[in-house]
Amino acid sequence: MTTRLIVAWLREHSRRPLNLALLVAVPVVFVVLSAGALADFADILAGDSSRDSVELATAGWAASVLAGVGAFFHVAGSRQADRRLAATGLKARVVVASRMASSAVLGLLAVAASVLALSVRVDIANPGRVLAATVISAAIYLGIGIIVGAFVESELNGSLLIVFAWMFDVFFGPAMGGTALLVRFFPLHYPTLILTDANSPHAGVFGNFGISLAWMTLIVVAAVASLTFGIAPRRRRRRPRRLAHTAVGTAPSHRRVETLRAAWRELRRMPVMWVLVIGLPVAFISASIAVTPSDPTPVSLREGGREVLSILSMTDVHGAIMVPITVGFLASLAGLFVVLDSAEADRRLSLTPIGGVEILSVRMIVVAGASLLAALVSLLVTAIDFTPAQWGGFILATVLVALTYGAIGVLVGPIFGRLGGLYILLVLPFIDIGMAQNPMFDASPPEWGKYLPSHGAIRVLVDAAFTPSFDEFGATLLALAWLAGLTTLAATAFHRIVTT
Repeated sequence: MTTRLIVAWLREHSRRPLNLALLVAVPVVFVVLSAGALADFADILAGDSSRDSVELATAGWAASVLAGVGAFFHVAGSRQADRRLAATGLKARVVVASRMASSAVLGLLAVAASVLALSVRVDIANPGRVLAATVISAAIYLGIGIIVGAFVESELNGSLLIVFAWMFDVFFGPAMGGTALLVRFFPLHYPTLILTDANSPHAGVFGNFGISLAWMTLIVVAAVASLTFGIAPRRRRRRPRRLAHTAVGTAPSHRRVETLRAAWRELRRMPVMWVLVIGLPVAFISASIAVTPSDPTPVSLREGGREVLSILSMTDVHGAIMVPITVGFLASLAGLFVVLDSAEADRRLSLTPIGGVEILSVRMIVVAGASLLAALVSLLVTAIDFTPAQWGGFILATVLVALTYGAIGVLVGPIFGRLGGLYILLVLPFIDIGMAQNPMFDASPPEWGKYLPSHGAIRVLVDAAFTPSFDEFGATLLALAWLAGLTTLAATAFHRIVTT
């Protein structure tokens, strides 16, 4: 029976071949394209690991986030089915064992893709150690994903919790120079030390492998217990989710007001998103500025109509670029989940006198509101430690990034779905803003970076941050063109998902 359930659940997952393709493609992109940039970033932050060893760690990082998010959606999406199976007399341990095994298969796929991508990128001197540490990293976050999936009802809240934890685990871990006592309790701390082959004076007699295995065992046991508790049959009243219960049959102006109120009520049911929108900029931007040294770095700027190379403080450059990185990530996730979570209600509403244009306008306003809130919080946090030369241009660029990536989230959702969309949005802002447009890695963007969505907006932001006069008029037009085009495509995708 257990084997049949495993096969059935894996067959169900394979009906979404795009997710399986992304499970392979995302590690390739993350490891092959970003390993060098992450190694450079670790060197900037005075990490204790060498460049090659940091690149080795990217396999564990990619496998862990993919396994965690994949396991969460695998468990959360089948919670009701598992409860029905347990209620029909099938032993709970059979359901739990089969669900754990099928999740493990997905985790092993992520490990295989990550290690294979790493082998293309670098020459792995000790493949056994790298494979073992990558498996441990994936298993730890696989367990975390199952625990979150067993208790968190909202797919938005659960997936953001996992991604939020993973971001801090990676970017403030030992490979990035994290030495505080708190980082020793991060789940990936000791597996990262194994991958980077770094000395760990605080590992004690157990060593990095021993503590990593202890972490993995503890989290897997907790995952089994959580899943067992989560599938226990229970009766629960669910309030119907609706967009506007008084909108039908009223005047158009009144319907729009009521629809906006209902959309606001919908957003209030997403507490983790608001915590992330406010908390992530506060924690991530302030911590990034604090740990960045003030070493000089060259940045290409436009002043007086000509290109000049200026030497700036790396702390200031990092403080400026962290704003669009954070805003782009948060705005894209807001666009993804706001639209997908309301899709069923919006389909029903489209059959009423409320027009598709009204529904679209409300959803885009909600996405824009969440994106602009993330931008506002990020700007306020940055203002504590960094003051741009032109506040107006800096704010304009931040808003352009927020709205552009909010539209990307709306566009990605109907095409790739929740899990596939989340995979895409984990990588795209990082590749686009964090790597291609980041002056910390290169004085001017590479040629391929000029064709990415944020290129124009980031040129405006860098110009406003470090020059007294505004010169990036062409970049502003490019950013507006990207925004207009992506908004049009997002509106088309939204119309399709509502009317299908």
